[in-house]
Amino acid sequence: MINHLIFQIYAPFTSWGEPAVGEIRHSNIIPSRSALLGLVSAALGIRRDDDQIDHFNQHYHFAIRPFIANNSWFRDFHTVQAPRANKKQVWYTRFDEIRQNPLELETLLSQREYYNDVYYQIVMTETENAPYSLEQIQQALLKPVFPLYAGRKNSPLSLPLSPILYQGTLREAFSFADKHYQECHRQDPVIDKLLKGIADEYYWEQANQEDHFEVIKIQRRQDQPISRHRWQFNDRQQFSGHLKGSE
Repeated sequence: MINHLIFQIYAPFTSWGEPAVGEIRHSNIIPSRSALLGLVSAALGIRRDDDQIDHFNQHYHFAIRPFIANNSWFRDFHTVQAPRANKKQVWYTRFDEIRQNPLELETLLSQREYYNDVYYQIVMTETENAPYSLEQIQQALLKPVFPLYAGRKNSPLSLPLSPILYQGTLREAFSFADKHYQECHRQDPVIDKLLKGIADEYYWEQANQEDHFEVIKIQRRQDQPISRHRWQFNDRQQFSGHLKGSE
């Protein structure tokens, strides 16, 4: 039997960044692998400059089921102050950047994409020699060390993650999650409505799930962190499709 950790994500606005250079910062409708690893590592209290984070990022898999009510999407216009490029200077925090001489600051323009009213059920599995067990991660998601966000810092979570442990196949884990969270949110009109919305597409990382899922698409996503210090990411395969035998 395979061990899984199941949790939910919901925020009024979500933004799961795609690789971007320039003014427009696109968002995928589902979380990137790096975003989910960042959320879990923040809950555990692993800092971005911690040497163990690159090792941590290699040892977990995620599967995602989004519940979409109206697929509302919008683009927000941003102006941001930032210091002029200076290779000799390193700023460790946003406060360090903006307390520079005003004459040294420039205004950067950007447009950032967001989705609203999307609810996610996440199934997480661990690989051999993973640095943290699923039980440890469950406790961290219940009491996170650092604040957690749905992609961006202006997207705080609006529901507890409510992590639960489960043993079984990936298909069985999703079926269990559906029943469990529907019962949890039966008295919540907003989430109950989302759980009755469109949710017939599943996304997963591991191959050989054809016994349980009908594969519709195989995509490449550049969201596997390989070096946090150098901000480098590798490509990976993302599978998406439907449960076999579902209506």
